[in-house]
Amino acid sequence: MIQISTALNDYRLNAVINFLAIGTENARVQIYGGERQDFGEEPEGDLLATIVLVEPIGEVEDGLLAITPTGEALIETSGEATWARIVNGDGALAWDCDVSDLNGTGELRLPSTTLYAGGYTRIVSGLLG
Repeated sequence: MIQISTALNDYRLNAVINFLAIGTENARVQIYGGERQDFGEEPEGDLLATIVLVEPIGEVEDGLLAITPTGEALIETSGEATWARIVNGDGALAWDCDVSDLNGTGELRLPSTTLYAGGYTRIVSGLLG
């Protein structure tokens, strides 16, 4: 098992913020339903919503990157949100993660994972360690 110092971890997480800020657009979170594919593979589930991350994207504290809560985003397709793909402002893949409601254990948490087309959702909290 590799152990890294707090200083190195904080530096690494700040590099994530810098990576997400690359590009002409803001970084985005694409919310999907269904089973998550292997990392980097084309999603097979429905794209339910795309949430634009706000600047600053997050803050590093106590060894965690806390994603800044977002404004509301239009839900494009009805479904049960299960996972998310985060891309930077150029659309380059950053990471995939689980999605849950506030009572769940997903790295990104929404008010509800049951999404209805024409409604709105947002990221209430998100953590990357």
